[in-house]
Amino acid sequence: MTANGQIFRSSVVVGIFSFLGSLTGILVEVSIAANLGLSKASDTFYVAFTVPYIITNLISATGQFSLVPFFSSLEAHHPEEEVWRGFSYVSNLVFLGLSALALLGAIASPWLIRGIAPGFTIEQGNLATHLARWLFIIIIPAGVSEIVRSFLFSRHYFAVPSSANFFRNATVVLSVLFGFRRYSYYSIIFGYMAGYLLQFAVLIGQLLISFPVRYSISFRGSGEAFRNLRGAGLAQMATALLWQGVVVVERIIASFLPPGTLTALAYGLKIMSTISELLAGSIGTAALPRLSKAVARKAVAEVRGVLRDTLEISLALVAPFMVFCLMLSHNIIRLFFERGRFTHEAASLMALVFFYYCLGLLPYAAVRLMNFYLFACNEAASFFRLAISQYVLNIGFDLFYVVVLRLGARGIPLGMLTSVVFACGLSWRWDLGKIRDAIDRTLGLFALKVGVGCLLAAVAVWGMRLWMAAPQTGLGNFVYLCVTCGVGSAVYLMLLLVSGILSLSHLRLWDHPAQS
Repeated sequence: MTANGQIFRSSVVVGIFSFLGSLTGILVEVSIAANLGLSKASDTFYVAFTVPYIITNLISATGQFSLVPFFSSLEAHHPEEEVWRGFSYVSNLVFLGLSALALLGAIASPWLIRGIAPGFTIEQGNLATHLARWLFIIIIPAGVSEIVRSFLFSRHYFAVPSSANFFRNATVVLSVLFGFRRYSYYSIIFGYMAGYLLQFAVLIGQLLISFPVRYSISFRGSGEAFRNLRGAGLAQMATALLWQGVVVVERIIASFLPPGTLTALAYGLKIMSTISELLAGSIGTAALPRLSKAVARKAVAEVRGVLRDTLEISLALVAPFMVFCLMLSHNIIRLFFERGRFTHEAASLMALVFFYYCLGLLPYAAVRLMNFYLFACNEAASFFRLAISQYVLNIGFDLFYVVVLRLGARGIPLGMLTSVVFACGLSWRWDLGKIRDAIDRTLGLFALKVGVGCLLAAVAVWGMRLWMAAPQTGLGNFVYLCVTCGVGSAVYLMLLLVSGILSLSHLRLWDHPAQS
């Protein structure tokens, strides 16, 4: 099987199970929104969850960037005993480090809340502080779970690691559905705690079944793999602090906007990033072990070929999703969120925010893939340089759009859009990881064909919207989305077949081999 075929098939496995995790992740937001709506209550919870969420999100989104290359390098150059020593080393440091961070976060919660939401009342601030202290606990099982997950990915075990989020999210949903009326906010907190513990149990179970685990109490490591890991870890830690600063600034800005705006922005970013993770993230996850091992073997041609294949598959998947989300944003939000205390007016605000976030879906996914690639190449310094540039631009454009142009809730997603577009341009300008070697005329022609397919799909969706009556019920909205997206997808796939991108006989996105 060719490299692109292996990446595609592995990404399908990751994508299917990630879809279950993403779907239940959306259900988590829906279940919380149905009980809290867009109100002071929802703003209070999400401010309390800000820092713990940032930490857990960064762990899940970036942990594998350094850990998969680390484990892959050990596997390529060292005996199995050294691999398990590296696994123990990372597990011990992460457990102790996150335990200390959770304790520090709980102590500093009053100051964190006041800094994130200075516009809160005293009562809101006190409640948010109390909730935040409980929520900091979840970062410990989240961090240890990510180590096990990354190890399994490095050994090409994709199904269980990709489905672990499903078990966590399903636990949260059940806790909220059956416990909110009695326990209010605490049903959400208990759901997250139980969910992360279940996620850890599932991953540990797969590890124990598949490998003869040799855990040891180890806090020392030497060699190139350990040096690269420390460099990547420092880069991620610094980047995490920078990203936390971006989110805090955005929360400060949003706390002065009308009630509910802060929550709408949190929902919008989470949904957009979830779509990106489901599509581009799945491809990157499947490609990362192969990229890391090719880099460890110094197989330059293979690295370029895998990167080009990864970019092609991701573009073919993300581009049509972006079109559908932009054209049907209001229907998508109504279908998932308009129920309970989440009113029609709240859904309209949410749809507006979601639309503007989706404008940045494609460049956001490109930056996400760039992060995978840079860590596979052990270029932590380049990643840090790119991240600093992106985050500084993000804050600057947030302030410009909201404060100077007075665009309100639209300003923050537009700030994100502008910053990721600049980040893509800087990656090309600086030739990070020699990215220009993989972006050639073949990829350009591929992108042109995908663009034409998306344009025709957009015309098809527009035609269906003119032909079909606007839905008035939840079921009608579901049918409406199925028909419009189905017709648009059929037109898009037909163009891919005609242009030669999609090979129906081989069920893959192209039939030309990766070229160096």
